[in-house]
Amino acid sequence: MRFRRYAMAAAGPVAVAGANFLVSFSMLRLEAPGTFGTFTFLFAAAMFTVSLSGALFGAPMQALQTADQSSRSAIVATVVPTATVTAFVACPVFVLVGLALGLEPFAAIFYGAFGMLTILRSVGRAWCYVAEQPWRVTISDVSYAVVTLGILAVNVGWVHVASERAVYPALAFGMAAAVASLGLGFVTLLCSPRRVALRRYAATWQAQSRWSLLSVTATEAVANAHIYLLTTLVGAVAVAPIAASALLVRPINVIQNALIEYERPQMARFLETGAMWEVDRSIVLFRVVLLLVWTVTIIFSGAIVLFRPDLVFPGSYDLATVRLGATLWAAVSLIIVIQVPNNVLLQAGGDFRELAQASLWASVVSVPAVLLVIAIAQPVWTVAAILPGWLVSTIVVHHGVRDFRRRIHSRTAEGTS
Repeated sequence: MRFRRYAMAAAGPVAVAGANFLVSFSMLRLEAPGTFGTFTFLFAAAMFTVSLSGALFGAPMQALQTADQSSRSAIVATVVPTATVTAFVACPVFVLVGLALGLEPFAAIFYGAFGMLTILRSVGRAWCYVAEQPWRVTISDVSYAVVTLGILAVNVGWVHVASERAVYPALAFGMAAAVASLGLGFVTLLCSPRRVALRRYAATWQAQSRWSLLSVTATEAVANAHIYLLTTLVGAVAVAPIAASALLVRPINVIQNALIEYERPQMARFLETGAMWEVDRSIVLFRVVLLLVWTVTIIFSGAIVLFRPDLVFPGSYDLATVRLGATLWAAVSLIIVIQVPNNVLLQAGGDFRELAQASLWASVVSVPAVLLVIAIAQPVWTVAAILPGWLVSTIVVHHGVRDFRRRIHSRTAEGTS
């Protein structure tokens, strides 16, 4: 039964992942490495907003999923309008980033719209789970995939627009369709901003969001420091082979994120009712599924890079570099897969401070390591430079989970005495 629920939870994100993979694959095959590197940087920045909005707005809503209806309504009425204001403020920032990296104004405006809508959709997904309408999330995901790929295919294949100019409008319209598909209830919330919400959000910020934001920001520094630093210090062309090899392990990340969205509210319910045996069972199954996904993905990826690399990588890419990158990404993704269930447990328990500390320690290790590698080695080795940071994070989170369990058991013992 749980595996079937996992399959349902993963259906929509798999559609999104497939669309994003095909978009990235199209840019990889049709554009020069420098253009592909720029796209990778911009797409990573937009996806970072998914994590940010999840930390600022999604996590507080999901953490209150076990609360009564009036409490949930109050937090939604506070969080969603605040998220709407944040999204509109972020839009011109995305436009300026696009222009700074050489996008045409036309493309930069659509990139800004894509970034803004990405924030709104991330919040809308959390709202659907709180409103007990998870099926809307699947519809939203499929809508994004269909509209994005459809517009890109028509513009590139029929109208013969260059993929560099066609990709950003396709992403923006796809994300607009995804937001609209979340339902009239959510769209109405977006169109009903309340000034009092910004003041009330301060309490949520103090309780949860500031630590969650710190954790996500530090995690981004660990995960994508090489992309941002290479683009800034060396140029987008240095990112291209790293991003190309990362496409091979992207399915792991997609399934992982889908299962996180499913498991986090489930664990929150179990913790609220004191059902630690259910928490333990969820963690074990969660980790087994992730390891299975990792194994299958690595087998297929290995077959591609060893026997038919031409199916994915153009001749302008050095195959030795791509193969090295794929190997390093396999190692990084394995460490992340092992750590993720513990992360979700701490998120479900509202222990965002522990996660923030783990990410901070990891970023302290990873960012200097990336800078050192940029100075003395080939850019692809920056992937290896983020490995120690992930190891540090895993160790700190493991100790945090141990302390968290000890506190839970202590409260349980006090309650029964």
